[in-house]
Amino acid sequence: MDVLVKYITGETKRGDLHSFNANQPTFYLQVQNEEGKVVSSAEKLDSVQQILYLKKEDPKGSPVRMEKIGQSTFAATMALRLTVEFKDGAVLTGTTHKYNPNERGFYLVPLNPADRSERIFITAHAVKRVDSMKLFGKVLIDENKITQKQLEAGLERQMELREKKIGDILQEKNIITGDQLRESLRKQEGSRKRLGEILREAGYITSEHRKIRLGQILVELKFLTPNDICIALATQFHCAWVDLSDMTIAPEVVSSLPEEIVKRREVIPVEKRAGNILVVATSEPQNPDIAREVAAATSLKVELAVAYEVYIARTIVRYFGGEGVPKREEAVKGAA
Repeated sequence: MDVLVKYITGETKRGDLHSFNANQPTFYLQVQNEEGKVVSSAEKLDSVQQILYLKKEDPKGSPVRMEKIGQSTFAATMALRLTVEFKDGAVLTGTTHKYNPNERGFYLVPLNPADRSERIFITAHAVKRVDSMKLFGKVLIDENKITQKQLEAGLERQMELREKKIGDILQEKNIITGDQLRESLRKQEGSRKRLGEILREAGYITSEHRKIRLGQILVELKFLTPNDICIALATQFHCAWVDLSDMTIAPEVVSSLPEEIVKRREVIPVEKRAGNILVVATSEPQNPDIAREVAAATSLKVELAVAYEVYIARTIVRYFGGEGVPKREEAVKGAA
């Protein structure tokens, strides 16, 4: 991921950040030296003020506008508007899905769509003050404009409308038929069950369908971006995340794991670090079986990093070919 690192001293560095974990004291940045060679540089997090994740640029050089979290079913419970004042006097305003002053840092999405950054990681030790604005729904409750029940009813209605849209996508992809969708929606009336649960109980979709397609569906609906999914998982499981959308991986790194494990476990090695550490991308960082099997297949120390499942599939196809990952083929086409 193309990033610009701003240090507390005022220095800046631009380079590629392939994985990042705020719980680690250092991270690795790939930069060009004076000779034009790309080198990996170990950076101390305590020296950093901000890490700006830069938007991709079109051939003319202007930033490509990225989709952000918008009208999401989580918008009323996770989005905050923050005004951040740094110790050097700089001020930033944006939104975040999580802010805890006791953690080492947090992500901020700039409010200005023309901002060059898709999101910014801010280190807590560089911050002087943070003002947070309550969510619109919470403000209405506090001002006695609506009740909590009325807000919940509105969110449930919002969820219902989106469930129907997800059902339409499943039908368009020939995962379920129109009759199966209509039958399941009728069963959902008066029930508190989610549409996916009803479809699975009826045998119309499997747990595997949900595992493979749910993240892709949320991205297709533009409720989330692939990076939003990765950041949420990385935050939940306290690990790094990596953007595979346009990453080139060294052949000696890719070959660090047997092809059979790569395809069966749907993982991909992405980087070798100092200390004999192999960074392996997975969409299931919480799965202990993956961690054990990958670690047993190499003499290197393994660090799992979160990656978007469709990007993992596309990367596996690029380096190993499509044979052996048939269940991912449709997902790969959808992400192309």
